[in-house]
Amino acid sequence: MLSEVLYNPELLNNFEPEDIIDIFKNTAEVLAKEPAFVKPDLKEGEAVFVGDTHGDFSTTKYIVKRFLHNSDKQNLIFLGDYVDREPEPEGSVWNLVYLCLLKINFPDRVFLLKGNHEANYAVQCFPYEFNEELGNLFGKTGVKMHDAAVSVFQEMPLMIQTKNGVVAAHGGFPLKDQKIDDKSSTDLIIDILWADPECSPMFRGYGIPKFTEKQLIEFLNSINASCFIRGHDYNVAGKRIYSNKCITVFTCRRYAFRAGITVAKVDLSKKIKDATDVELENLTFSLDTLR
Repeated sequence: MLSEVLYNPELLNNFEPEDIIDIFKNTAEVLAKEPAFVKPDLKEGEAVFVGDTHGDFSTTKYIVKRFLHNSDKQNLIFLGDYVDREPEPEGSVWNLVYLCLLKINFPDRVFLLKGNHEANYAVQCFPYEFNEELGNLFGKTGVKMHDAAVSVFQEMPLMIQTKNGVVAAHGGFPLKDQKIDDKSSTDLIIDILWADPECSPMFRGYGIPKFTEKQLIEFLNSINASCFIRGHDYNVAGKRIYSNKCITVFTCRRYAFRAGITVAKVDLSKKIKDATDVELENLTFSLDTLR
């Protein structure tokens, strides 16, 4: 049944609440083996970086079918924010469950980074509606399901770096030279999951930092990287900024009119000098197929 769902995700509707809880528990165990800063041994093929999906289950299905099932040399790196603000009913639940199944079955080809909506347990974000959605769908069992989902969120890594010079995270990077060694550090969560570039008009509240080009370049140099791929901010989505050292992708239909539905593709066999070596693909034209 589980293998069938990978290729026919509509079968997820046949799962009982206890099945979903088991999937969350198994995913947490897989993610627990990954450090806060993941550095996979990917040397060939392609890495596809997916921005915020925010419960856009249809877009996730399309991306998986288009990229992951198309070749065993393609890898998917999701940059966080899998729940809330969904453009379709029940999207957050099935989006997360499907991603968890992918992680269980392709642990070395699918990577699920933490977004600020997955870190609500540590730093509150608004709106956070995932717990209410589970309660509305599954009643009292929804509380137990949410607890199991949070165990998944807690184990999601904060950042990933490829061997050819790309580093990626949901929003930013450590701004005070902190070591990336704690998946639930409030300090790291604020810098890595909440920060935006200084050039963005986004205001998230007092105390939420913005990073400069100088800070980004210093961070990249410190870890021997040359390009930063992020999500989090539709205002700069699809744009190469900071001397082509930073690129933002957003991958949710709800924001397509502002940010498009974009993914970033990286040839893992090629040394990346900056974001001009990263191919942006806008999937918005495929909206009619995202069902």
